[in-house]
Amino acid sequence: MRFLIVYISMIFLCILPERIKAQNFLRYQKHEYSVSDTLSIQYKSPKGAMIRSAILPGWGQAYNHKFLKALVYMGGEVYFATKYIELNDELKILRMGQASISLIEDKEYERNGWGWLFTAGYLLAIGDAFVDAHLYGLNVNSDISVEVGSNVDKNSLMLQISMDF
Repeated sequence: MRFLIVYISMIFLCILPERIKAQNFLRYQKHEYSVSDTLSIQYKSPKGAMIRSAILPGWGQAYNHKFLKALVYMGGEVYFATKYIELNDELKILRMGQASISLIEDKEYERNGWGWLFTAGYLLAIGDAFVDAHLYGLNVNSDISVEVGSNVDKNSLMLQISMDF
């Protein structure tokens, strides 16, 4: 029941009116616009990515074309939820079988840990989708090189990092 309340409140926070939020994203309504004849900027809606990820963790990452991340978030959330449900079922059986209080407390602690992992993964997926949408279309220069060498005469190790702008 608590999970449902948290889930509904997260969705409600994602769809608050723009004037209540700290930033106004109305100026970014186009999905692609041209700054000049040679530069084209791709745009993904951060709010849309956040809402998608709040509905289904990983959907926001897929919207941002980060498919491997989407699979990791979806798989992680399914795994965390499965472990939580499995431990909750074990806990119900232990309570019906009159198990020791320390064993029940240990299982509760373990179950709650998986619940926290599920919650943390859920919130991380929402935040990651939001940031990835802001960074979508950013031109990343991959002209970075790392060289490792050694000087036998001086018994030293050399590390050189080069980046082209």
